[in-house]
This record gives sequence, C-alpha cells and structure tokens, in this order.
Amino acid sequence: MLIQNRPLRDWQADLVRDGGFELTSDRRTPCLVVPDTLFATGDLMRRFVLGAAGRNAVLVLKESAFGRNTTAVQPGVVRVPEGWRFEAIRYDAGDDAPPVDVVVDPLEQVQQLPVPAAYTGSETIELAMPRDPVMTIHHWVHILWATQAAGAIELRRIPLWKAIVIGLWAFLRCLSVNKWKLLGKLNRVGRRCDIHPTAVIEGSTLGDGVTVGPYARVLFSRVGDGATIMAGAQVEATTLGERSVVCQQTVLRGCVLYPEAIGGQQVMQMCVLGRGVVTTLASYAIDLDFEKPIRVPLDGQMVSTGQRFLGSAFGHGVRVGTGTWMSHGRMIPNGYFVVRDPSDVIQKIPGDLPAGEPLSNHSGRLAPVGRPTQTTASSSSTERAEPPPIG
Repeated sequence: MLIQNRPLRDWQADLVRDGGFELTSDRRTPCLVVPDTLFATGDLMRRFVLGAAGRNAVLVLKESAFGRNTTAVQPGVVRVPEGWRFEAIRYDAGDDAPPVDVVVDPLEQVQQLPVPAAYTGSETIELAMPRDPVMTIHHWVHILWATQAAGAIELRRIPLWKAIVIGLWAFLRCLSVNKWKLLGKLNRVGRRCDIHPTAVIEGSTLGDGVTVGPYARVLFSRVGDGATIMAGAQVEATTLGERSVVCQQTVLRGCVLYPEAIGGQQVMQMCVLGRGVVTTLASYAIDLDFEKPIRVPLDGQMVSTGQRFLGSAFGHGVRVGTGTWMSHGRMIPNGYFVVRDPSDVIQKIPGDLPAGEPLSNHSGRLAPVGRPTQTTASSSSTERAEPPPIG
C-alpha cells in the first residue's frame, strides 16, 4: 500500500523513530497497541502516551475538520463529544483499570477553497492541513485522504526560518511577487528529466527521468521516477507512481496513480488507479452528487463518506474501454476488463446503403434512420463484420 509513493510500512517506521518507540510483536506492558493499518505521526502518538500518564487509555482525535473529512469510513471509530474515539489505538498500562479517553489535537490549519455553490450548496469546501494526522487505512478512500494528509505533514514540518529562506530564494530567482512565478521556482526536479519549454510546473516534486510534454501543466503534485505526462495534460494535487502515464489532454485532480498506471480519461477527479491500470478516452468516472453525500461499499454495507465530491477506484490491472460510465464511490476489483455493450458499437456495415442519407447504429448494425430492419439481397455478400473497438 502506497501513500504519496511510499509504502505504508515506511511511514510507520517514521512513526516509531520520531516517537521514540521500539517496535515489538510481544505485548509486554506497559506498551502502545496500534493496528497494522495505522497512518499517523510519531509526535501525535508520543503526545497520546504522555497524556495517558501511565493509565490505560484509548486515543480520541479532537474535533476537527480533518476528523470530519476522514473518520466516516473507518471501522472501530466511534463519535464522542470530544471528537472520535479510535478503539484500536490504546495504551496498555498492565492493569485491569478501565481506559480513559486521551484527546489529541491534529494541529491543523484549515483552508476554505472557493467552489461554485451550484455544485455542493456551499461557496467553499474545507481543506484540512494537519501537522499530526491519525487514521487507519481500511478502504481505497483512505489512500486519497492519507495522501492529502502526507502532503500537509511535509508542508507543515518546514521550519519558519527555512520557509523564509526558500521564499527569498524563489523571489531572487524570478524577481517577482507574482504567486505563479514564485511557485514555478519552488519545484524539486530530479535528474535526466525531459521537460518541454512550454510546460508549466508549479510547486511540484518530480522524480528522476520524468517526461513532461508540450503545454502540459503540473501543479502541487508529486511525480514518480520515469512517469510521462503527455502534451496538454493537466495534473493538479495528484500523486503519480513510477512509470505511470497521463495521456494527451487528460485532466487529473486530486488523484492517486500507482506505478505503471495509465490515465486516459478526459477528466478524472478524486480517483485511485492501481498498478498497471489502463483507462481510455470517452470513458468517465462520475465524481459529484448534487444532493447528498456519496456512499461507498464497506464490509457489505453502503456507508456515507460525508462528502459530495469523490470519484472511484480501479483495482490493480483493470482495463477500461471507451464509452463506459461509472457511478461515484465505486471500485472495480483487480484484473477486471470493462467494455461497453457490443450492441452499442457498429460492427455490421451493409455495402448497399443509400449515400447521403442519415445512418445510425441499430444493435450493432448500420442502417438508415427510421428503417433499422431494412436489408437487401446484396447486403449479405458485401457486409463486413468487425470486432468492437475497446479503446
């Protein structure tokens, strides 16, 4: 499982190191007990242990925008007046005393992003930027949310003095206070990258050997080694895995692409593409519900995410042909091959159709409009049957 192109176990190793803990499979008390799906920072877990003060304790995430946006689909998380209780995250003092709730603050900053009110009924949406997030990774939506939180961790951990130095350095390089020009000087670009001079890259990190084509744009994104962004593509607030491909004119916003995935739909927003996924032009994943929060399948039930803006997930090795539409909040399992109904594709073309007259598809057969059953004696000898394209 990858979070911002890093395995979850690497993030957990950071937690152990930064929190001053020792990882063990033996439950020797006193000890901190956590699930193997935990994504959190060492600082937050250390504050939890200090708050336990030697007592049996359970972690409660303080009321916050981050909690509102991420806890809805997590099992074992219970709403309490102070926030959300994570039943699986405990401090075991080694006695039989009932556990106390220890409230920890994610230390977030909240940005209000403007959106058209017609979309969600509000003129803004919350973007939480926690310094110390905590969540468990149980569902594909958690990969999206944890990736966003990982970016916030990186940004919030920059010391003020360093942020000032970076800002001054960007100003000296562009001699402008225009935010877009400054962002263009705040990129981190790896070795052997091939970037077309008309491409626009702003506030992003590119790995080694990345290719960016003409008139492409990369904004607030992380691009893995060997990835390709073709001409005219737009990649915004997205994580691209190693050797992944963004096709021509494709727009990705808030997405996660695993290694070697190919994003080819015209627009994909808040989607997860597994390893080796292929999506094609003229297919679409719906990403907005105008009336109510989007629900996702979880352990055999439909559970509300609390959000109206959410795409879908495509499991490892999935291939999606042209002309397919998928509802929001869904996941195609690993290895599935999805194409449109063959009857929607013209396969039979009679050779004696009237020239200049409107023709249309009728169950896979080309025929004059209004006369779908018309056949002639010569049609059987001149008809060509071709397999439907799959994109």
